[in-house]
Amino acid sequence: MIRLLEHEGKALLAKHGIAVPDGALFPRLPPQGPFMVKAQVLAGGRGKAGGIRAAADAGAVAREAAAVASLSIGGERVRGVYVERRLEVARELYLAVQVDRDRGQVVVLVCAEGGADVESVAQDRIARLPVDPLNGLQAHTVAAAARALAGGRPEEAAIADVVRRAYATLMVEDADLVEINPLVVTSGGEVIAADAKVTLDEDAAFRHPGRKAIPDGSAFEEAARRLEVVGIELDGEICAMMNGAGMTMATLDQLTAMGGSVRGLVELHGAMAKGPEHLAEVIALMLTLKPDVLLFNVYFQFRNLVTVAEAIVLGLKRADPTTLPPVVVRMRGVRAAEATALLAPFDVFVTDDFHRACRRAVELSGRVVIRE
Repeated sequence: MIRLLEHEGKALLAKHGIAVPDGALFPRLPPQGPFMVKAQVLAGGRGKAGGIRAAADAGAVAREAAAVASLSIGGERVRGVYVERRLEVARELYLAVQVDRDRGQVVVLVCAEGGADVESVAQDRIARLPVDPLNGLQAHTVAAAARALAGGRPEEAAIADVVRRAYATLMVEDADLVEINPLVVTSGGEVIAADAKVTLDEDAAFRHPGRKAIPDGSAFEEAARRLEVVGIELDGEICAMMNGAGMTMATLDQLTAMGGSVRGLVELHGAMAKGPEHLAEVIALMLTLKPDVLLFNVYFQFRNLVTVAEAIVLGLKRADPTTLPPVVVRMRGVRAAEATALLAPFDVFVTDDFHRACRRAVELSGRVVIRE
């Protein structure tokens, strides 16, 4: 899946004839104000996080753009600031065209109540109109969507045109989702896409020369990719490092079964070959999640456990001792005794037992006391 930033999604909509506000990436400005200053992030909830702000003139844009650029929204640093002409909004609508993989077909979703709070709208107020994959988008489906959005108002024909063009965008661009929220009807009767959320099928990228993917995920997950490990950010208390996919899944399952809650997972894959210094950087990244517990669960039949122990030692020495959480290490395999000896001078719980390590991590997280 390739997720596009708002300005990229709007460029695709405009390419297919859907009206969007005049806009430009700061420091460029559209020809006329007043303006909206918008953080470019993949995370949702920009407006409530202060990532969308009004500005009357160029001076106000500069001030608001600086403030927006400094934000972190949903754990993601702002990637850019987009400035566009402010619309005189009469109504906000919701329109999406999406590949529904459960149904095996495209579905058009419409709601006459769009905008930032659309997620709180009762599900029975969102119309879902399936598109037959053999016949494609039919006139009766377009008409039904336009009626639901326009409610008999004069802009019904313009909305119908947007529905057709949004579907064309999905099909031509090999998209999984084309979402316009809000689709704005202005006080002058124009129908304009005020926002755009577009995701593309990465497996179809070969049909679109020059298409590049923006890495999906949080700032932690992107930083993990740069370190050539797999990182997954969650919202619990324990941050765990494992040496392979099977061990990662087993650890997550065990911690969850014991009542624990995971803050982050790191799967090392081939990063072990890069040595202790590199692994210490991974540990430093794990600490940026501010977990309540660090858990290392490593089992090697062929590799050397001393490398892991040296990395943990480096990570502990470089960490701020006032904020360092409790550390649990489960190591089993080649040169385990030497690796354990390296950790002996530190206040670290070390064991070779998988169950015991997970139990200790859950207890230290404060989630639950587990009885033998």
